[in-house]
Amino acid sequence: MKQLVVEQNNPIPILWDTPIPNPGPGEILIKNHYSVVSSGTELAAIDVANTSVVDKFQNPSNIERGLDLLQNEGVKAVWNAIFPKNLIPIQLGYSSSGEVVKVGKGVSEFHIGDKVVSNGSHAEYVVVNENLCSRIDDNTDIKEAAFTVLGSIALHGLRLSDTSLGSKVVVIGLGVIGQLVCRLAEAQGSEVVGIDPDNERTKNGDNFYTSIDDIEFTNVDTVIITAASISNDPIEVATKIARNKAKIVVIGDVPLNISRNDFYYKELELVVSKSYGPGRYDKQYEILGNDYPIEYVRWTENRNFEAFTKLLSQKQIHILDLVSEEVAFENAPSVYEKFEEEIKPLSIILRYDIIGEPKIELGNNLPLEPKTSKVNLGILGAGNFAATTIIPVLKELKRDCNILGIASSKGLSSELLAKNFKIKNKYSTEDDILNAEEIQAVLILTPHNNHAELVIKALEKGKAVYVEKPLALDLQSLIDIEESIYRSENPKLFIGFNRRFSKSVQFVKQKLIDSSANSINFRFSVPTLDDDHWTNIKEIGGGRIVGEAVHAIDLACYLFDSLPQSISANAPIDKIKNKAKDNQVFLNINFANGAHAALQYFSEANNILSKERLEVHGGGNSYILEDFKMLRYLEGSVDRSKTFSSGKGHKESLQVFFDYVRDKSQNPFTWEEIKAVSKAAIIAQDFINSGQHHRV
Repeated sequence: MKQLVVEQNNPIPILWDTPIPNPGPGEILIKNHYSVVSSGTELAAIDVANTSVVDKFQNPSNIERGLDLLQNEGVKAVWNAIFPKNLIPIQLGYSSSGEVVKVGKGVSEFHIGDKVVSNGSHAEYVVVNENLCSRIDDNTDIKEAAFTVLGSIALHGLRLSDTSLGSKVVVIGLGVIGQLVCRLAEAQGSEVVGIDPDNERTKNGDNFYTSIDDIEFTNVDTVIITAASISNDPIEVATKIARNKAKIVVIGDVPLNISRNDFYYKELELVVSKSYGPGRYDKQYEILGNDYPIEYVRWTENRNFEAFTKLLSQKQIHILDLVSEEVAFENAPSVYEKFEEEIKPLSIILRYDIIGEPKIELGNNLPLEPKTSKVNLGILGAGNFAATTIIPVLKELKRDCNILGIASSKGLSSELLAKNFKIKNKYSTEDDILNAEEIQAVLILTPHNNHAELVIKALEKGKAVYVEKPLALDLQSLIDIEESIYRSENPKLFIGFNRRFSKSVQFVKQKLIDSSANSINFRFSVPTLDDDHWTNIKEIGGGRIVGEAVHAIDLACYLFDSLPQSISANAPIDKIKNKAKDNQVFLNINFANGAHAALQYFSEANNILSKERLEVHGGGNSYILEDFKMLRYLEGSVDRSKTFSSGKGHKESLQVFFDYVRDKSQNPFTWEEIKAVSKAAIIAQDFINSGQHHRV
């Protein structure tokens, strides 16, 4: 399919050929019929894409991240972390209409053939969460319906204004959203005046003016700013025309350099509207599909979609006169030049070919590859970890593997990595790779919540599996995987506990042959993540214990040559949120051989500290390892140090995996080890998630 994007450092949008995306749980695949070009937002996106790498790096968080990587992991790590991100194109568009062609698991309100609106991008096919689309009836013009998201932005701003029948409203900025605000306000019975310095835009209404000097309006109840400007003029004009105790609502991108006196003496109220309503930017709502109870949040973004489409259906609002031009989608890149002309279009609508297209095909067979000593590899997942860590390592191991294909439910991601790393085939469904006989092994690098399902599928297809941790997010999934292993003829399961394969840990392991360890202390000092970061969302990432701290449990198991027998977890309670913090965790693990491991997981320590510090003690000897590079080992009266340059073992673990697949070596993991380590992490995470803690 084709998708409109703007590449980094290229001011001209282009059409990319990408795999058709595949809907996940709670998602819908839509064939677009129309989409609306929103000049303000999309031109801003183009400007961002053309910001230089140097300018992007000036962001304080990027500088801090870059310096940390440079210090701890070297120049290559900085390059691998930054370079792929700089190549990621920006998808354009966010207001479209079309037809449902496929639904994901758990979707019951939408069916194939439904006509819908969504916040999908300019693309032939889009995947959206069911909360981000709304059905339209046969009485609604599907072309008009493409404006629904833009209309919802206008509608949400109007709701925040608290205007009603008879209210006097001034709208500053008469772009397409400003004009929609005017029409919605008039539909509810308000008196409306619009202001815009562009003479062309004032032709669409009888009460539209180019200057406030032309307005005879007094006692303005509400001023709604929809303009996009670098000037402070819109907010200054609003304060001048607003009555005492009036409200100013900001929808557009304008500076808010307000004068305290202007607001103080009139007791003005300022509200900034957040896009198209409650739920926007909330991952629980937009990704997981958890709705707000209508009793508490009447107008969510989805319910705003429904309200706007109802207005269209009832012919209470008309839109098509706002369309300056209709352009075939294949000519979409050229429309952005029109916004640079002296007379700018108000809006442009893109029309998709829905008649001449071939029937949708979501599955493809990979081409046959000649037999080789290399492992024929398929990659499931095209996220940041794949781009910055795993695929660069695979390129170093090109003598050991052929990457035959990469799959991601978001087609653009797989297209990007395939293009940047010269991978032959890119797909939007895992089945394309799992069903290919030529694929011997798969790397599962997807979000944590579908690891278990994909492991089971891959084993049942006879593939060797390398799965990133965690293996599973709950105990039942571990049972399901175990049953799948027993059902499989020759199961090969390898988990991405890479730390044990690092050269520094291997050095310590050799030392422990003569003097076994009985105590391990492991400290993580990690960056703070927002509560809504995907790793902290229980249903997606599971939490930081199963997602990262599990490495320490595996290391202890490996170095002790023993399995964990019991585990306890403790974390302080966040008194504001009334839940335990899984970024300040203490774990204590007892092992079958009597050894003990203590784990500390912090995200609020000084940045100078090493991210991971391992202490191994036993038989009078101690081994202290900083970030798997700097080792201090004390044996009797001898105090020595050693430096390692190879990092955390990603390359080494993949090398071992490929040898295992080719029957050159045995699996270094037993199922008992994998299960015990995974179970311990899940139990600890569940305990932390429960918010329980011991009281003294």
